[in-house]
Amino acid sequence: MPYLTESDAIRNAIDHFSHFPILWLDTEVADYDSKTPRLSLIQILADSTDLTGERVTILDVLDRPDLTNYFITKIMLVDRIEKVFHNASYDCKFLGGKSKVKKITCTLELAQKVPCYSVS
Repeated sequence: MPYLTESDAIRNAIDHFSHFPILWLDTEVADYDSKTPRLSLIQILADSTDLTGERVTILDVLDRPDLTNYFITKIMLVDRIEKVFHNASYDCKFLGGKSKVKKITCTLELAQKVPCYSVS
């Protein structure tokens, strides 16, 4: 799985992923338990058949707001790209704000809608 740290490589990856109709995304946050959490990693998968995680691309954007803003502009604010998250409301705090982000699917919200029945 590619782990990208160089600005040009990260921008190229964002450009590449901006052409896909659906992306599965996740974030990792540094200092998450403090008053000033910072976006650290963005994980992107464009291939739903990848069951191994080998095709996941990791963007290291810690303390790089220019790259985060580029990702937000090229991916998060684009209507034609569906973005799938687990717990989207948390991730979107760091990726443009849930009210601005376009076309989000949250697997946590979907799971919470599934009725839970007890078996006797």
